[in-house]
Amino acid sequence: MKTMCCNTRRVLVALSACVVQAIAGLSMTAFAAPPHACEMANTDCAMVPELLKHREGYGRSATGGLHGKVVYVSSAVDAGPGSLRDALAHARGPTWIRFASDLTIPLASMLRVPSNVTIDGRGHNVRLLDYGFGIYGSSNVIVSHITIDGRLRTFAQAIDIANGSRDVWIDHLDLSRFAARLVNVKNGSTDVTISWVKFHDDDKVMLVNNITSDNLFANYARDSIARVTIHHSYFVDTMQRNPRAQFGMVHLYDNLIENWDFYGMSFSLEAKALVEGNIFSNSAHRACTEPAYFPTVEGVDANYCRYIPQAPARSALVNGESDRAHYERTKSLYGYTHGYQAFLSVRDNLYLGDAQAVLQDAQPDKVPKPPYCYSYEAPSAELAERIRHHAGNTRDDDAAGRCGQ
Repeated sequence: MKTMCCNTRRVLVALSACVVQAIAGLSMTAFAAPPHACEMANTDCAMVPELLKHREGYGRSATGGLHGKVVYVSSAVDAGPGSLRDALAHARGPTWIRFASDLTIPLASMLRVPSNVTIDGRGHNVRLLDYGFGIYGSSNVIVSHITIDGRLRTFAQAIDIANGSRDVWIDHLDLSRFAARLVNVKNGSTDVTISWVKFHDDDKVMLVNNITSDNLFANYARDSIARVTIHHSYFVDTMQRNPRAQFGMVHLYDNLIENWDFYGMSFSLEAKALVEGNIFSNSAHRACTEPAYFPTVEGVDANYCRYIPQAPARSALVNGESDRAHYERTKSLYGYTHGYQAFLSVRDNLYLGDAQAVLQDAQPDKVPKPPYCYSYEAPSAELAERIRHHAGNTRDDDAAGRCGQ
């Protein structure tokens, strides 16, 4: 009996040691790289220059996790070992995050993205549900090849760039169905590029700056530094704000805006916008694809199907129209020294189907010329088809010529 107890004790000790070792192994291998993968995101690792060569626009300086460790997400749970949330929480210094397999990840809250991080979904089908990424006070961030579907369940954003963030590049994302917005660039954030992103099935798609004060210009000094480039992106089956820009500089080129139900773009409050080579396509006679209603933060259930017959004539709102009434109501109270209209340089845009031009030059000499080389293409039906095919979380993403090529 004594011998049996000793043997049993030895077995239990051995089993305990195995369990401890297995747990330790899990924690060590949760982010382990697959065989033959790069351990460091250096330029001699092929996947790194292959992505970075596509940078252009105001966010062109973003290097993300360049020269940092490569971390692999292996779990589809919201948090814990191997999860995307855990990889972001443990990003100390430059970090290049990749995925070990196709993953669909239901999230319980926004994912906070620190500085010097790349989130790279290439090679796998990676989907986030209900929440997306909060880039708050961070710099040097890249997010590429991810699908983010809010399912109209949360009053959040797919990508929220705020609080002085800068040098941010979001590329080849598929964004849809968020009850607030798909993308924000606000609160003193700047130097952002949005490329080859598919925006769809959403109401208030995108804001460049977000005026929350009754005094429209209360944060003008902070927010007017914004510089945003949007190119080769696909806005389809959306309602409005593709985008809506207030203050700051926005360069929009070679985007496809198709079948908006309410209006296309909007510019106001001395935003500076260069709008060139974009393609606007709409039909006044088409079926409505909206859900029964879009939930809104104001608590009003919104539906825009009745506006479809008039939508093609509203490829954009008249310059300044989105804020004119508020401006006129509060101007005497706050003594505004700025105007409610934007400064616009508009050229070479293409209108297909029933779509009609609205935007016109407005003091274009006040719109700065882009301080960078960019892969501009003359708009055409062929370009529109290429954007339809390649924008979003696609695998064959080498569709656009790079600057200087």
